[in-house]
This record gives sequence, C-alpha cells and structure tokens, in this order.
Amino acid sequence: MCDQCSGRMPDQSPGDGASKGLSRRTLLAMGTSTAAGVLLGLWNCQDPGSPNASQTSQTTLPLASNTTRAATPASTATSRASTTATSNPPASTTTKTASQPTSQTTQASTTRTSTPDLGSEVFPDARGKALARASDAPVIIVPRTDWTLARPDLGHIEVMGGISRITVHHTAGEIQTDAWRPTANELEGIREFHAGTKPTDRNWADIAYHFAIDRAGRVWQARPLAYQGAHARGHNLHNMGIVLMGNFAVQSPSAAQLTSLAIFVGFVRKLYGVPLESVFTHGELVDTECPGTLLQDYMDRGRKAWGEADGVLWEKVTTHPASDPSATSTAAG
Repeated sequence: MCDQCSGRMPDQSPGDGASKGLSRRTLLAMGTSTAAGVLLGLWNCQDPGSPNASQTSQTTLPLASNTTRAATPASTATSRASTTATSNPPASTTTKTASQPTSQTTQASTTRTSTPDLGSEVFPDARGKALARASDAPVIIVPRTDWTLARPDLGHIEVMGGISRITVHHTAGEIQTDAWRPTANELEGIREFHAGTKPTDRNWADIAYHFAIDRAGRVWQARPLAYQGAHARGHNLHNMGIVLMGNFAVQSPSAAQLTSLAIFVGFVRKLYGVPLESVFTHGELVDTECPGTLLQDYMDRGRKAWGEADGVLWEKVTTHPASDPSATSTAAG
C-alpha cells in the first residue's frame, strides 16, 4: 500500500461531509450509468465478483479514441448541459481569497492568503478559465458539490498552471458496490483521510486526486483541476491524477470502469495535448505497488492499443523518471 494513495483507513467511518442533496443531473446519471454498466458487463462476459474475475486478458480493450462518446440519452445530455451552468458559475462571481470563510473547510488557510479560488471550472486552462465544460466530456461527470461540502485549503495548495501528464491509481480499498451513496461515502472518507489533521491523517490541502472512477463508470470530480495534486510524490507538477475505486491487487476493475477510463483519458489527452508517452501509472513514477497488477496489466495493453489506434508506438517505462526539480513538500502533499 503506497503512502500517496492508500485511500481511507479501514477503521475510519464514512464522513459526514457529503452533500445531503443530489443534483437532478446526478440522479439521471445514476440511471444511465447503471444501464451502461449492465450492458458493458454482458458485452465483456465478465463478472468482477466471480472466481474468474482476475482473468483481465479476456476483457475487450476499450480504445481511448479522441472521437468516441459514451451513449447518453438526449434528455440526460440536455440536463447535464443545463445544470452545468448553475453548478459552475462564472469565475468572476466566485473569486475570493483564502482568508474568506468557506463551508466545512478542513483546515484554516494561514499562509498564502492571496491565492484565488480557481476551482469553479471542471476543465480549466492554465489560468483557471474554462477550457471545456463538464457537459463536453464523453462520460458522466459527478460534480464535487454532489458528494462533499468541503473546500480545499487554499493556503496550502499550488496552482497547477496547465496539464502535461496523466497518472492512473487505485484507491487500494476493495469495493464491490456501484451504488451511488456508498460510493460517495467512500470518496468522502478518502478526502477526510487525506485532508484530516489527526495523527493518522495525511494533513494535505485536499483529496490527492483530481478525478475518481467508480465501478459503475461514473467519473467523480475530486480535487479541482486548477490545483496541483498530491498523488505522485516528486511528480505532481502539471500532472492530473485519476484514481479507480478498488484494490486491483485482489479484484478486477469492472468493465464500466475500464471503458470510462479509456474514453476519459482520450478526451483529456486531446483537450490538453497530452502525448501518449506522458500517460503513466503510479508505479511507473515511484516505487509503489499502485495501481495493482490487474489494473497495471490493463494499462500496459490499453496504451499499446491506444497507440496503435493513433498510429503511435507506445513502449513501457522501465525506469522511474527523475523527480521534478522544483518539487517541494507542499507539492507532494
């Protein structure tokens, strides 16, 4: 279990910071993702909970195509587009300094009080302005406000300043359910562990990752992408962290998770111009068993297939790249 993405401690109870209400978009998304998960499971003929779940070589590889879009009913797409405008207000109406109070902030901002709140856009450019909307993504995006009311500690966080790398993780906690509420509770528990101040907590500015993918294939917004993550020690600069929920040393990722991962990575690569050779797993950057052998195997086969689809030769990283020269303790956590 790695020290950057070990997830919620086993003896921690689910947090109480999750939002009490669900947006209409998320309620619709729950129905859509459940149906998609069933169809994908039948298509791959693989039950993650069955004895043969570890045979991931039988799973058909989804391609991270730049043009592939997940099937979404027109009514759901319309709802997502309309609710994005309300859940992501213009940056000019939400800008504030770290000295202003926020709802259920885990830690008080004490150092860089001039750090602006750039977290309103799901897909920001280097300045924190909207590069794309959540509704533009070819997957279901669950907004952060649908699972937690907590805000990042802006006094102990670094501005990302653009995306040039993507790193894939697992939470390392075995999970079988794809139900919405248990998934939200699990994600909030991870956030409390990462941002908490107890001796067993990480005491970071926020949850380490930028996005989480659950077993139903939903993509949950985690740490705002305008801010540097804390998911790959020494390699967090301009690095977007994606975590799949589960322990893939002992269980297989679901078909819905792998499909969403491939489509989402393809979308992000095109949006930010990330080359295939800059898509890593956690274990390829630092000495850790994350993201588990079963997800690592998929990523090896997947990137090769994605490269073939793009006419690019992908080769596995055999040595850990050098750490970012300007990496600091703040950047690492």
